[in-house]
Amino acid sequence: MSEPAPRHWEIFLEVFEALPRQGPGSRASTARALKLCGDLPPSPSVLDLGCGTGAQTLHLAELTSGCIVAIDSHAPSIERLCQTVTDLGLANRVFPRVGDIAHPQEPPESFDLVWSEGALYNLGLERALPICRDMLRPRAYLGFTDAIWRKQSPPPEVRAMFEDYPTMGTVGDALGVIAQSGLSTVGHFTLPHEAWWDDFYAPMERRIETLRTTYAGAPNALAALEEVAQEPEIHRRHSAYYAYEFFVARR
Repeated sequence: MSEPAPRHWEIFLEVFEALPRQGPGSRASTARALKLCGDLPPSPSVLDLGCGTGAQTLHLAELTSGCIVAIDSHAPSIERLCQTVTDLGLANRVFPRVGDIAHPQEPPESFDLVWSEGALYNLGLERALPICRDMLRPRAYLGFTDAIWRKQSPPPEVRAMFEDYPTMGTVGDALGVIAQSGLSTVGHFTLPHEAWWDDFYAPMERRIETLRTTYAGAPNALAALEEVAQEPEIHRRHSAYYAYEFFVARR
């Protein structure tokens, strides 16, 4: 892949931090996965790893009556979530904090539910799932989404889009890692089309259009915006090659 435009990461963050979600997902998908966790306690203790600005964190707060520790390494995202939590009157139940998902700094076996939507790829499942397992009480649940290949030999631009996830595999590969990590799969499903577009790519494209006007006289910024805009366009053309899968497993 060619070198990114000079202002790529600055513009990338300016786009992504303003979105309802920082990756594919939806309230409906979160609710569907949560229903697979059949016998959670009435008020479960929840850990949300890689929460971003907290779209799924807030869905979990709505769909359960438990307390949620939400961790992300990006401080501005946590600041935004903290403000949202305060505005919604959830400060007694939702506790955002800056942290490293590889080292959650929480006591082992202290959660009834560990959740992570679109974040475990940063570690790779082989490393991430044992970390999640250790946070779970016996018989507790893990829910996570992960990118998977649906077809072999994807086009070069698709392969490049996932170049930071070298261990990305198929659904079968992920199920194998789940089993090797001392967890049992309860169920899994593929995120639907609208989970990519309603709260992620459609707002992203609107945000890019706004910033194109803002940066009309800044060639480096415009070049960076064009790079970011490639992602939803690649998805339009080549989504048959990859997907996000929601997995629910149990310790």
